[in-house]
Amino acid sequence: MGTSAARIAATVVAAPEGTHVTPPRTPTASSPRGHAGPAPASRPAASRSASRPGPVIPALHCPEPVRVDEGLGAEVNERLVAWVERVGIFPGRLDFVRRCDYGRYAMLIHPDTDDPDRLLLAAQCMAALFAVDDCYCDDERTGSDTAVLGNRLTLAQTALDPAYLVGPWGYQDQLGEALRGDPVLVGLRSCIDRVAGFATPAQVNRVRHETVAMFAVMNGEAGWRTTRTTPPVWEYLASRQVNSFLPCLTLIDVIGGYELPASLYAHPPVRRATMLAANASIILNDLYSMAKESEPAIGDGGLPDVIAAERGCSMEEAVDLSAAYHDELVRDFESAQRQLMATVFSPELWRYLCGLHAWLGGNHEWHATSARYKG
Repeated sequence: MGTSAARIAATVVAAPEGTHVTPPRTPTASSPRGHAGPAPASRPAASRSASRPGPVIPALHCPEPVRVDEGLGAEVNERLVAWVERVGIFPGRLDFVRRCDYGRYAMLIHPDTDDPDRLLLAAQCMAALFAVDDCYCDDERTGSDTAVLGNRLTLAQTALDPAYLVGPWGYQDQLGEALRGDPVLVGLRSCIDRVAGFATPAQVNRVRHETVAMFAVMNGEAGWRTTRTTPPVWEYLASRQVNSFLPCLTLIDVIGGYELPASLYAHPPVRRATMLAANASIILNDLYSMAKESEPAIGDGGLPDVIAAERGCSMEEAVDLSAAYHDELVRDFESAQRQLMATVFSPELWRYLCGLHAWLGGNHEWHATSARYKG
């Protein structure tokens, strides 16, 4: 484990049962590495809306980022851009990928490691999944097409979980050629291979499972676009729970260099805390991506659009209601986190829960500053 990871582990192990532990503040751009102080508590975070026109995002109840190390983020980002160029995703858009700053994203959401190689894995997985979203699901300008989405996502599943075709007829070779011929699939295969280099088989399987579940829901959501219908809010929210940043959250312990046991990851109260964090992460994304999603040939909007359609209210009111829903999710997560830390003594679980909390803070900071949403 890196020094930041060791500091968090030591804090958790030393804490008495029933204590609500938050991770120590890891190095920031203005504090030297090796300094540890208390982590920031959740509080209303000032909104920094995207530069595209649209309703103003209100201040959100969200953790502050635990670590802001711009130099580390820049190093990871340059490594990521080189990988994106080799793999071939986002063709002709390398400058935009650099400005999206997925390397900074990884630095922000995984403050318990200073290892650029581990952070690069997080950035790669994020970029690869955004490529699936853009090229397959949402952006017609980059090739998305609901008519073939199911076929594409089936192959995407195969990129993550190899199909074993037998016999002398060359089917395995034909499958391999198809997987090598699509940069999105190349990116996914590259990512899962790198995950296997850092993770146990159980952790790799967890990443596969959550990602493939997301692909299934992506395919289901395409039905809304095909039939030109807007789902009721409850249906949209149930879908978004899975089509969220959940596959990226599964990397928290992998990037941190430890393993949350499968029995704890699947423990219903832990599962609830994880899903609350995943829900909050994607509703925040819905708020920051409003203007981007409203551009021609991109997506179908997010929670504010669905609320406005169902209630017949203004977008400003729908944005306020979406923000209130986000805040309720974060508060429920924090309550679940406190209850678990007070009742379950497990250093790995405590560290994972602290990782979820830190992930939410880093997620907000990136969304508020990334060129992906600022235009």
